[in-house]
Amino acid sequence: MSTSFPSLFPGMLLDAASRFAEDHATRVIQGDPVRELGWTATLVPEEAGGVGASLGDLASIVEGLATHGLQLPVVETCAVVPLLLQAASAETAGRWLEAVADGSAQLAPLTALSATPDHQAVTARHLDIGYALSGAVQGVDATLPATHYLVPVSMDGEDAIFLVDAQRIGPPKARYRTMEGRLGADFALQQLAVPEGACIARGAAARDALARATDAALLLTAADTVAALATLIRQTVAHLKERRQFGVALATFQVLRHRVADMYVKYLGAKGLVIHCFNEYEQKAPDLRRTLRLAKVSLAESARACAESAIQMHGGMGVSEEVLATRVAQRLIASEFRYGDRLLHVERLLAPQACDAQVSFSNQAGSVR
Repeated sequence: MSTSFPSLFPGMLLDAASRFAEDHATRVIQGDPVRELGWTATLVPEEAGGVGASLGDLASIVEGLATHGLQLPVVETCAVVPLLLQAASAETAGRWLEAVADGSAQLAPLTALSATPDHQAVTARHLDIGYALSGAVQGVDATLPATHYLVPVSMDGEDAIFLVDAQRIGPPKARYRTMEGRLGADFALQQLAVPEGACIARGAAARDALARATDAALLLTAADTVAALATLIRQTVAHLKERRQFGVALATFQVLRHRVADMYVKYLGAKGLVIHCFNEYEQKAPDLRRTLRLAKVSLAESARACAESAIQMHGGMGVSEEVLATRVAQRLIASEFRYGDRLLHVERLLAPQACDAQVSFSNQAGSVR
């Protein structure tokens, strides 16, 4: 019983993230390792003091952390934040991107992990001086400290992005531990007054930035899922080789071998799908969002099936969070609900077809009359 798991995004970033994750997988996160390690500068352009790397380079970090089951909000702080900031004016974007790169400002998106970044849970109303923000945002990642929040809002029927001081927003209504080990928080904004300059982008610029951030979040989550799948299968194979029943290793049982083979086939399919998605992203394919939605649905189904199989094959150990396979299985199941669950994406995929079907039905009814 042997399998091969070559890295999706090999390189020094992968090695560094993997070593860090291996050393800290079972420890409580202290401080702000994402910014201390300089990962927030990955997508920041060189002229703003960043690395100017690609999304594939950031995916190397995501893969390294997922391989050892370490939960850090890399997607939110290293991808969503710089992509949203680029919607601002050149002067504003340059100043804040530089602060993100050198760590002098700790920015985080005020968005729910269960929703895509382009989903607005907050509305803005223009006042005589400044704006008033209202809305409830549940399930925000609060693992790392934040000095400022980027808030996607709906204002006068169009998209907008606000940059708000964390002290102005205040503490969350609730804090809790999520299923995969993140620190979650719920925020409620009730006519929160912010200055005029808090709105850094609106209209087409904000809409395009939110779309880019959503694509990046979906793509990096897919890479996270494939890396976690590889670890889950490796851990399951090792467990079956070590554990013995009736005097023989579990790995000799044909039914278990077949289940592992089925998991491996799902992994290979998922890996090929993610590679295709990255190619589409790099080529700026016009139907990229549709491809990412289809990938989300397929990966969610494969990940859940593999997670349930691994937990069952681990027996009683499969429900202990001290076991890496259990933590990775929790990660895979939770990933299904990150940035919209599969039902949401299926609904979005079918929405144009439903409209077309309705138009066709209306035309047919008119011709009958």
